[in-house]
Amino acid sequence: QQSNSPTVQQSNSPTVQQKERLRYTSKMNDTVALDKAISKISIQDKFLLDPVNVKKELGDGPGRFFPVGERSLKEQIGSLNDKEKECFDKLKAYSEKKEYDFSDDLILRFARCSPGADKFKYEESKKVMKKFDARYLTLRAANPTLEKQLLTKTLFPVPGLKCSQDNDVLYMQPSRYFPKETSTEEIIDNLAYCMNTMVEKERACKEGIAFMANMDNWKMTNFSISYCSQFMMMLQGRVPVRVRLFLIVNPPSWFGAIWKIMKPMLAADFRKKVHMVSSTGLSEHLMKDYLEYLPDDIEGGKLSTEDICKDFVAYRKFVEK
Repeated sequence: QQSNSPTVQQSNSPTVQQKERLRYTSKMNDTVALDKAISKISIQDKFLLDPVNVKKELGDGPGRFFPVGERSLKEQIGSLNDKEKECFDKLKAYSEKKEYDFSDDLILRFARCSPGADKFKYEESKKVMKKFDARYLTLRAANPTLEKQLLTKTLFPVPGLKCSQDNDVLYMQPSRYFPKETSTEEIIDNLAYCMNTMVEKERACKEGIAFMANMDNWKMTNFSISYCSQFMMMLQGRVPVRVRLFLIVNPPSWFGAIWKIMKPMLAADFRKKVHMVSSTGLSEHLMKDYLEYLPDDIEGGKLSTEDICKDFVAYRKFVEK
């Protein structure tokens, strides 16, 4: 299996800071060569670029997705304690033995996201690694199919929105997905892509994310058992991401029948993370000023949903080039 995920920057390469200075000064006029050099920086190390200059290039909209205060991948690996480093090293050796060609950042994710209460469990992490579909690593926002799907405003991360436990939120409007019109693979790719991008940030990788489904206008035409089953498996470990909270917002009165189908698809510990709430009850689960960051297709939300999705695509094209 081949992976296109970023690798750790080699010590004999120009530093991120050196490349950043080249990009944002007039000393280098060959922009083609410069962009080629920048493209070789891992995504985690691109987070070390000056956010002020990045926002100048991207604009405030896409720039709001750019994380601030991130450590380099080298620093993250270097800060592991002996037990954590042992798990990481064993997973790396296993990956090399199996010729998975997984990068260090992905191996660190497998270690941090081992199933169960504890992290850095070698055997549990290895099981996830063995089942992982490396094709998800090839997904890019510039891919026409994925870009089109992202712009349907069905499923996307919301910049700045966090749950009460300070986890970033992945937001979904299930009424925008129609199984008869869009393949299950496309919506699952949308999900895998967003989850993978969210845990490029160190805290999300270590502590997980929250998932919120706004059920407004949702009907049976938006549902299929196959799609639901694959979606639930993804949220429960098919990609190395910990989902800490699952909010089902404004479910229809007849949702109990769907819950009877969904419930057996969820592990007992995952069911404890599921909460069915009204939009007015979100204050119990989200940050204090959540309405300022909530998409405007849900009651009280103030951020343009369309702008969020367009800005997310523009941001991802920047970090993935």
